[in-house]
Amino acid sequence: MLDFGKIQEDEIPSIIESGKRSLAGKTLPAHGLYLVKVEY
Repeated sequence: MLDFGKIQEDEIPSIIESGKRSLAGKTLPAHGLYLVKVEY
């Protein structure tokens, strides 16, 4: 990982495979998010 807790793109698969949620960093609330479009 780099400074500021940023996760590099190539680290994501190993984080998912580990099953350790704590490795993925902070979770922020979805306050203000909404679905705009669904494409198939």
